[in-house]
Formats: sequence, structure tokens, C-alpha cells
Amino acid sequence: MRILSFDTTNNCVSIALLEHDVLKAQRHFAQTGSERQESVTLLIPSIDELLDGVGWRKSDIDLIVVGVGPGSFTGIRIGVVTARTLAQALGLPLIGVSLFDCYAERFAPLHEFSPSVAIVLSGGRGHYFFAAYKNLEGAQEPLILPTHGTLDEMKSALADIDQWLVEGSIYAALSELSASKKPVEELLPIENVAANQAMIAAGRVSLSKLRADKKVASSEVSVDNERDAKVGGAREALLEEFPYRLIEPLYLRGASVTLKGSDGKAAATT
Repeated sequence: MRILSFDTTNNCVSIALLEHDVLKAQRHFAQTGSERQESVTLLIPSIDELLDGVGWRKSDIDLIVVGVGPGSFTGIRIGVVTARTLAQALGLPLIGVSLFDCYAERFAPLHEFSPSVAIVLSGGRGHYFFAAYKNLEGAQEPLILPTHGTLDEMKSALADIDQWLVEGSIYAALSELSASKKPVEELLPIENVAANQAMIAAGRVSLSKLRADKKVASSEVSVDNERDAKVGGAREALLEEFPYRLIEPLYLRGASVTLKGSDGKAAATT
């Protein structure tokens, strides 16, 4: 299976191409402040360059994966809209993966002896994005769905969570919770989010294919047509299970709007 994965939700646009769990190509570049809108316009040209580099055409792609957030409102919106447009135009399944899922898949297994692990990210202006997972037979299952709140709201929601993994930019502010016997560790940054989320999506597809194969095996299909039925059934199952129209942004908060005064300078942000 050939996968195109990209993420534009935070300070780095990342793109990855995977084939059978092997990373074929990747690219990531920083985007900050006023450059964010400009840098995400490089998304499609960068995707085309990576495809050309490995000799793929868009028609060779089997699955598209997109980061859905949380993060920059503009970045999330552009990434999801681009992914939905490509998936619709190419007739491909689309899977959305959150940043929480990436961190949980990457770091929570290191704490597999902790019954529950929280992922805490900066939400801006004294607020936080957070979610929690529990280890179930080696897999991380959601315990508290991603949400956005103040410090007090977060502490209340995560009061019973055993281990906290905290984004580096807010680690110092939250490390004092360790004094209250709440284990707090710093999350290391993920170098290429797109590659990480592609592996997560590949795992979801494997489960879907397994269900499709069982469905075909249980039906009355001739030996000559069994292979074609499995291939066609798997493709149809993926499109049915992962349609582009169901992918929604994970904003968790409203957009930040900067108001300008009569002199053209920023006067207030809401």
C-alpha cells in the first residue's frame, strides 16, 4: 500500500510517502507567524516533488492521511481541506490522525506499566490541550477524549491519571505538579509527524483489511474469483470505512482573530 501523509497543524509542515511500512521520502519545513499562510501554499508543490522523486503518480496512491490537530486554526483548516479535496478528486480513502494519537503511539508505550497516561500540549493564553489513554493489551485506547481548558479544568479532568507527558514549551510551568506526587515528564518533539501518523493509519487499514478478508471468506466465492474478490472487497471496504467527507478538523477552540486599529497596527486579539 502506498500512502501519502501530511500535516500542517503546527510550526512545521511535514510530508511523508510510505510503501508497505517503509518510508520512501519525507520533507518538513518550518512555518511561523505571518509565514504560515505562505508556507502551507507550498504543500501541493512539495507533494508533487516528492511523488516525482520516487516515481509515483497521484494515481499510484492508495491512501491519504492528514493531521487534524490540535494546533494552528489556519494550518488545520488548510490541511484538512486539501486532504479532502485530493481524496475526493482521486477517489481515495482518507484517514485523519490527531497529534495526541501520534504522541500516544510514540511515547505512551514506554509507560506501559502505568494504567493511564495523559498527553498535555500548549493551548495558548493559559489554556491547554489534553487527552488521556489507557494501555489495553499493548495498545493505547482513549480514556479521556481530546479537549481544551484552563489549568484548573485540566487538573480536575486528569486528577486520576497516573502519568503525565507534557509538551516541552509548558513543561517548566507544570513540572511543579511532580511535587504533589503526580509523575510529570517532558514530551520530546516528533521529528516528522507525517511519517508517524502514516504508520498509525497503516495499522487502522490492516484491521479494516482483516475484517474485509473475513467477510469475503465467509461468502460463497469461486476459487477463480477469490483473489479479485478480496482485492475489490478490500478497496471497497476502505472507501466505505474511511470516506473523505467524515474527516473534520480537531480545533478544540475558536479561531484567534487579530483586530487592527485605525493606524493599521494590531490593537487586540480575541
